[in-house]
Amino acid sequence: MKIFHRTIQSELINVCSRIVWWVIGALVVVVQPLLAIIAAKGYVQIGLDATPETHPDILAEAIPPLNYIGFDVVLFGLLPMVVFGGMIGASQYKHHELRTTLLCQSRRIQVFFAKVLALLICSTFLSFLSIYATISIMHISLGDLGLHPFYLSTIAWQFIGFSALDWILLTLLSFGIGMLFKNAIVPLVFLVPQVFNLGNYFAQRWEWGEYLPVAAGNLLFATPTDPLEHEPLKGGIVLLIWVILALLTSYYTFIRRDVGGKY
Repeated sequence: MKIFHRTIQSELINVCSRIVWWVIGALVVVVQPLLAIIAAKGYVQIGLDATPETHPDILAEAIPPLNYIGFDVVLFGLLPMVVFGGMIGASQYKHHELRTTLLCQSRRIQVFFAKVLALLICSTFLSFLSIYATISIMHISLGDLGLHPFYLSTIAWQFIGFSALDWILLTLLSFGIGMLFKNAIVPLVFLVPQVFNLGNYFAQRWEWGEYLPVAAGNLLFATPTDPLEHEPLKGGIVLLIWVILALLTSYYTFIRRDVGGKY
């Protein structure tokens, strides 16, 4: 057990020492809240009761109710997190990192689960920190029109949890696909177009579209003004199945194939 704990610690250090960790962290923890400030200033200028009918030149859709304001900005962080998971997964077979790891811990089962747990810890930390900061700063910027920035509301906290769960599961999915194919391009080609509304487009046009991972994730925190219905149970189960399949497949190949790499 001590060796397993040390393996997890080693993987955590490995993830947090990468440049991609700091770049993604800056994007979701710094840039995303800045976008929330910009959005909040726009809401203050036109008023939270503005509609597409009263402001057709500004609004394409209705402003969500107060408890749900800010979660449209949270969608910005999906792309960096997907990139983060794919790059971490694909990097496992590069630069002979696995050879070094397996010299210290020869049990591949423990190594694989240590990598997944390390990514889970890192993505959970980034997700909750970024999403809470985004929603809190949004309501600070709204001033008297917004919720209390620290206490928020029960609905807001629920949606923070749903949004974080979506980020975490999509990060793990991207990691599993990247590790399976030893290439970050594959998960990005599969997931990034879905992040850029292709998933929602398919979900609105065909019923099977809701079973795509990004569209299923969007069901977790769909607000009343979104085109998709808020169905967290369905969305969570579908997305979890995608993640389990990706991790099981990557686990099977991890314990059976050579670590690869050329000297």
